[in-house]
Amino acid sequence: MAGLKRRGFVAATAGLALAPAVARGQAYPSKQVRVVVPYPAGGGTDLVARLIVPRLAERWRQTVIIDNKGGASGILGSDIVAKAAPDGYTLLVMTSAHTINPFTTRQLPYDTERDFTPITVLVSGALTLVGSPKAGIDSMDKFLAAARAEPGKYQFGSTENTTRMVGELFRVKSGLKIENVAYKGAAPMMQELVGGHIPVGFTSPLTAMSHHRNGTLRMLAVTSEKRLSVLPDVPTMAEAGVPGVDRPAWFALLGPGNMPPDLAMRIRNDVVAVLAEPETLAKIRDLASEPGGEAPDAFAQRIKDELVVWRETANAAGIEPE
Repeated sequence: MAGLKRRGFVAATAGLALAPAVARGQAYPSKQVRVVVPYPAGGGTDLVARLIVPRLAERWRQTVIIDNKGGASGILGSDIVAKAAPDGYTLLVMTSAHTINPFTTRQLPYDTERDFTPITVLVSGALTLVGSPKAGIDSMDKFLAAARAEPGKYQFGSTENTTRMVGELFRVKSGLKIENVAYKGAAPMMQELVGGHIPVGFTSPLTAMSHHRNGTLRMLAVTSEKRLSVLPDVPTMAEAGVPGVDRPAWFALLGPGNMPPDLAMRIRNDVVAVLAEPETLAKIRDLASEPGGEAPDAFAQRIKDELVVWRETANAAGIEPE
């Protein structure tokens, strides 16, 4: 049966989890699997999906299609999966916006916890606060000092719900009186940063890496708990003097609500095997990220914890769903 032979540590963890399903003669997958990516082709979520999904298809010896259904910060595509049968044949690759959307969008068409089965995190990374040397900001110390000296003068740029909410968390934890400037994409925000028209902005490390290395912009800190392996010179938020903003950005695999636990674990185990492949691991680290692989129950707890953090952040920042 496809997917039963594991390598290394995967064999030890997978065997017991798969035994009940095998004993009952259940075969998965026995037909085409649809993986919904709720963002347009070519973006970060699509990139992660196209890195991992084809390798799953090879392990399963089955056709697995990626279906891009972009719109509304991932909500439109997520709703398709929320309403699908919980049989493992419709899956979702979603970002950490999954736990933010309830506090920025009024009347979601699904329940963020009840209508989805957490399977595993595929890739875990971070956001970065980028400073503009042309605006006089090339370190966190300089930005904190300037913003505290002149409350209300400075702003932070954001591009969508996730960077906006992380920026608000940064504002709350730092105590700075700074305002958000929303952009319709990373490209126009980066252009404004390079030109010195705004002092700082939140984006992905991958977007900012080339600017950081050539000196046109500076990464002031990352939102992960530890420094990123590809950016060892960039401190974490806590190291840079703003603790409490350690919010990793993740891309994860979810299914419809009420999937059988052994099925969710089986899919997770196959994902772990793909993530352990040297070629896949190297490509993930090229994206300034680290592999995921946590068990479904651990991922479910992460979602619960993040919902609490973002609810508190939205309340403290006065954010009303729109």
